[in-house]
Amino acid sequence: MTNFLFIKSQSKHFKHLGFLLLLFMFSVGANAQTTVSGTVSDASGPIPGVNVSLKGGKNGVSTNIDGKYSINNVRANAILVYSYVGYVTQEIAVKGQTQINVKLLEESSTLKEVVVIGYGTQRKEAVTGSVASISGTTLRDVPSSNITQALQGRLAGVEIAQTSTKPGTSMQIRIRGARSLSASNDPLVVLDGIPFSGSFTDINPGDVKSVDILKDASATAIYGSRGANGVILVTTNKGQKGQAAKFSYDQFYATKSAFAQYDMMNGPEFVALRKAANLFTNGLDEANDVNTDWQDSFYRTGIETSHNMSVLGGTEKGTYKFNLGYLKDEAIVPQQDFERISLNASIDQEIGAFRFGLTTNNNFSINNGASMGVGTVLSTTPISNPYNLDGSLKRTVKMAQDEAWVTTRETINNLGDKWKDQSQTLASYNN
Repeated sequence: MTNFLFIKSQSKHFKHLGFLLLLFMFSVGANAQTTVSGTVSDASGPIPGVNVSLKGGKNGVSTNIDGKYSINNVRANAILVYSYVGYVTQEIAVKGQTQINVKLLEESSTLKEVVVIGYGTQRKEAVTGSVASISGTTLRDVPSSNITQALQGRLAGVEIAQTSTKPGTSMQIRIRGARSLSASNDPLVVLDGIPFSGSFTDINPGDVKSVDILKDASATAIYGSRGANGVILVTTNKGQKGQAAKFSYDQFYATKSAFAQYDMMNGPEFVALRKAANLFTNGLDEANDVNTDWQDSFYRTGIETSHNMSVLGGTEKGTYKFNLGYLKDEAIVPQQDFERISLNASIDQEIGAFRFGLTTNNNFSINNGASMGVGTVLSTTPISNPYNLDGSLKRTVKMAQDEAWVTTRETINNLGDKWKDQSQTLASYNN
């Protein structure tokens, strides 16, 4: 009896021991830690900067420039959270996997987008009436010599008007209308967080990351009286920490021609007018059978070309960016053009407890023919003959009561350096 009880007791001990062993094995399996890696992408390709973290934990990483990530110390039963601004956050159970690739979906509501304002960031739905924003990618959909041309008609509540057709001229911007009869109504421009004293022609559109415009009165609370006419925040591209060097090059080429000429009388119409008025007789170089289209002989086909090269990246404790741009914009008026060479750089480095940085924006521009206009072309009569008997162009034409220079593409181009109207500007803005 005693032996039987002893054996039974041993059997009970073995059962308890087996249960504890299974419980221990399950606990070890549940708490085993591993490394999970993968790629995060969307419909367009890999997404850099996506936040990958353990749900309920403090462990987290970000995807690199190729959208890849690797996170350590992940339990087999953990849940990974993938989040990025503008995309739907996803939660995926690990279930012992070591390779997890994720495809994020774009957020359907743009009101939850984050926009930059003078005193930090806010959800777009909170400031949609007081802040107008546009990305640099959208801005470059319209090739232009300066960003004001690309902004025209694309921002609600911002009036942008063309004041001159000359290349290199910035457009007029009014955010709250005309507030003063004598003082300036131009808004304050803030480039990379620093008030900018230059013009928009000094900013290379190829280097712009985003443009945010503060339209409400809170701008004066941030920038004082200088923000009374509104504030335009221009942010340029910069590298990111841990980002491999990224080289980029873009260029565009365009031609420009007059889409419509000034509505002027032709030769027969002008002869009929002079006959009806009975006031003037033809000058030495005028004849009733002449019909000269002075505008057609004056306007040219202008060429606009732009080249932009940049490199940006970063290390564990710093970032860098270099950008070199070249632009030449020719008007349809002969000898009138704008040429700009820009060099922009940004370096940010942490050394121990200190952080050092440099931002520099430099450009050299040449503006030719700013005073060249169409006044003489429009005031010369269409019955004036600009050619000599041998087919060469005359120097002047004598009309009924005036003598005018023969102003055509050929005569202006032939002048060379005998006629020169040029201004050069070298500007450097540094922080």
